Amino acid sequence: MLLWQIAGTCLSIAGIYALYLSWRRKQRSWSLVLAGWGTLLAAIWAWGKTSGVDKGPAIGIVVTVLIAMVAVLIVALRTPTKERREPRGRNSVVEIQRSVWHEGLSTTFSVIAIVFAGLMAAISACTALFMGGRALGMEHTANLTATMIAFPLVWAALAVFIGYTQSIGARAGMLTGLMTVSIAIIAVALQGA
Repeated sequence: MLLWQIAGTCLSIAGIYALYLSWRRKQRSWSLVLAGWGTLLAAIWAWGKTSGVDKGPAIGIVVTVLIAMVAVLIVALRTPTKERREPRGRNSVVEIQRSVWHEGLSTTFSVIAIVFAGLMAAISACTALFMGGRALGMEHTANLTATMIAFPLVWAALAVFIGYTQSIGARAGMLTGLMTVSIAIIAVALQGA
């Protein structure tokens, strides 16, 4: 069992490194992308040999994510910081204060939307995924694993969407639509139970 754990860890490191090398290139290298993802799948398969079909892949995913976080930390610590450029001259101090105030409010609103509204939408979407899977007869452990994997991905996708979308209407529409569909799926799943 220890050999499978070592193999899974080494395959995770190799897969993450291959994806990093692919990301660093200016041209997309499909061979590195496929090698990276293939190696990560092999790592999860190796971890599946350690603790069974249900717990092994879950442990493998956790180990892979932890290795990826350490890799991101290493890259962040090795990357030199850029010098801040001098701001361009403005016409008046009042104009600068208004600009800073407006940008501060915009950033604050985005953070609040990501943390609270995005979190609520991600929770409702993943609850709908779990309830829908249960209503369709999906095995409980697989359903729970899929939901646990989906939650950070959905929240991250919503955070990126909220952070980059300038239109408040588009943000509100996306969050409202996602929550409405999720609530509808949950209601239908509860009625069928």
